[in-house]
Amino acid sequence: MSATPPTGSVPSATGSAEWMRRIFTQNLRLKLLSIVLSVVLFSIVHGAEDAQRSVWVDVVALLPPDDAGKILVSEIPDRIRLIIKGRRSQVNNISTESLPPVTIDLTDGRVSRYSFFDQEFDLPAGVNIVLIDPASIPLAWADRLEKEVPVVARLEGSPGEGLALGRPAVVEPASVRVIGPHDEVDRIRAVQTEPLEFAAMAAGRHVERVPLARPQPHVRYDPESPVRVTLDIVQDLADRTVEGLVVEAVGGEARSLRPERVSVALRGPPAQVDLVDPARLVPFVDLSALIPEAGAVAVPVEIRGVPEGVQVERIEPAEILATP
Repeated sequence: MSATPPTGSVPSATGSAEWMRRIFTQNLRLKLLSIVLSVVLFSIVHGAEDAQRSVWVDVVALLPPDDAGKILVSEIPDRIRLIIKGRRSQVNNISTESLPPVTIDLTDGRVSRYSFFDQEFDLPAGVNIVLIDPASIPLAWADRLEKEVPVVARLEGSPGEGLALGRPAVVEPASVRVIGPHDEVDRIRAVQTEPLEFAAMAAGRHVERVPLARPQPHVRYDPESPVRVTLDIVQDLADRTVEGLVVEAVGGEARSLRPERVSVALRGPPAQVDLVDPARLVPFVDLSALIPEAGAVAVPVEIRGVPEGVQVERIEPAEILATP
């Protein structure tokens, strides 16, 4: 006779799976509602707790008008840090973007220190300030001065081979108004532009817009816009004077030439001018049209033997007295 399993023995695998399914599915709506209520209750309780965090607030300064004669020479921070405390839900919703800037009034130009107070910051009710960093700002003032000074082009490098700057750079406008602390502005004699590199410029006229060099702290220009710099790049020329050249007579004979020697001023590329051989330069006067009985006549002096590329700027004297 076979044995019957006792009551209360371990259920089969199929029975266990059914039993677990009933645990999770029985009264499912009530179970889900309980979970939702628990989450909501946790959020309410957690959101009601106090929390603390740091936020930044932008600073806007109202400075004295020009006619006040004062200028601020100390630095004002762009923003300050607040440590705030309040309900977690409120504190977490506050950001730098959501806070309006704090405005400090310095228009009288006499305040030596500005202190911040809680009432200056627009925070929601229930949110308190624990710390303001910095709590105050030291202020230093100077007498204001403005004056007109010339603008000078700052040129860097040198023209390419065979080129030169034809004339000093022309700056427009030629002057600018400088505004700032009296002692600093009083020392400024001229304002330079930012460096202008002209080594790669070809021959010709070049017009460039160039910013003014950055001023010292607390100093500004009026206007602050770039200036126009005009450069004339020309062929590089050198001058040379050869003296004591003996004048020859051609086309006839001369009893006398007064003076007998002249000077010649030459101009051309430096390398060519340097290589000119004075022995090859021959000044002369043409007597072919003179009448022998005419007496002393002023005759223009000409010259030959000048190399190609070199110009005769002048001959001194340009005429001599020739007596045929």
